[in-house]
Amino acid sequence: MTIHEKPVGATVEWYTPPDLFARLGLYFRTDPASPGADVVPWIPAAVHYTPTDDGLAQEWTGRVWLNPPYGPAGVAFIEKMIAHKDGLLLLPARTETAIFQRAARAADTVCFLRDRLHFIRNDGFQARSSFGSVLMAWGYKSSLAVQDADLGLTTNWPALWNRTVA
Repeated sequence: MTIHEKPVGATVEWYTPPDLFARLGLYFRTDPASPGADVVPWIPAAVHYTPTDDGLAQEWTGRVWLNPPYGPAGVAFIEKMIAHKDGLLLLPARTETAIFQRAARAADTVCFLRDRLHFIRNDGFQARSSFGSVLMAWGYKSSLAVQDADLGLTTNWPALWNRTVA
């Protein structure tokens, strides 16, 4: 029988690196799955909902930045983003999962990042991700920012370019 243990110091709290936001050049109204503005001051969002605030229960307004919790807890966040249709969603590139496929079909733009992100732990330690990531965008400005940032293989759905710029 094999026993799996979490490595010493292992955590599920890893934060999106600041350089990604610098490349995108976007400002967000809402970060509904945030550890808090005091923990990730580099995430350019007006409102940061923490687990205490229950970002899922809050109203999401404007452009949303979403790096949802991993695992089953994240599915409801992803579903809400699909319904919200404005902003960016960062996910592991697990293309075989039903929620990944649902989100990718709903997004205006999908970008498979060419480099693995160097996520930041709550103690400041930074490490390269063990998996590839994807950014999914809804809305013209979010899609254009992803395309202009040249982060990797990017697809745009034709219907996006027939919309009025907001």
